[in-house]
Amino acid sequence: MHASRASGPAHRRSPLCTFRHMKRQTDSTHDRVSAQVIGELINLAGRQRMLSQRIVLHVLLASRGDGAALDVARQCAAAFANAHADLVDGNKQLPGVFSDALRQLYFGAARADEHVRRFIARTADALASLEAGGEAAHEQVDALVKQATPLLDLLQQITLAYQNEMRGVEAETLKRQASIAEQLGSISMQANIVALNARIAAARAGSSGREFAVITMVLADIIKEMDQLMFSVIGARGTADASPGRSPFAHGRHASAGAALR
Repeated sequence: MHASRASGPAHRRSPLCTFRHMKRQTDSTHDRVSAQVIGELINLAGRQRMLSQRIVLHVLLASRGDGAALDVARQCAAAFANAHADLVDGNKQLPGVFSDALRQLYFGAARADEHVRRFIARTADALASLEAGGEAAHEQVDALVKQATPLLDLLQQITLAYQNEMRGVEAETLKRQASIAEQLGSISMQANIVALNARIAAARAGSSGREFAVITMVLADIIKEMDQLMFSVIGARGTADASPGRSPFAHGRHASAGAALR
């Protein structure tokens, strides 16, 4: 078994160390916001656009004497305010503002949080004026309507910001998968070296090495199955991410054969 000791440089990471490194990579992502959560945030932000339009529409209808529209506007306003609080402050399922880009949008130069809260307050004033009646109600409704278009544009920016966060998570996931596939390819290469050297040693041992040869054959089958799984992972990522010139598996085959012959 001396050949296996000399089959690679001394600084080569062992399969066990590689597995531990991969586990640390996976564990380090547990505290990050998942794609599923960001998807929920995108839906919630998109729903805000619809609610803002419904609020303005039903406030206008209520200003023309539609009593049912006033109730609908009140319900939409409550849902809009609650959703904004969930987006900014979070809840048991949602993280709130979780990235620098979102913090800049909500609290930076764009002042999205301030503008949205102003719309919420303006809506409350308009609803209160409509309930009380009088000339002030028309002024409050007009002020709310003037805010509608700028607010809709702002809500669109917020939705796009969450979509950008999703793209970032997807890109990071692909990068992490590529790294894990490369590390598993390295493990496969080293395991092939060990298996081939073990088979050579068993063959040299003659009849006394037959049992050991069976074990090495089983190990070789396991390595083959692992290679097939890795090829399927790389294929799922697409040919653009799996360049043949950088395939760890092809390199592993040549390195294994060379080490075994030495």
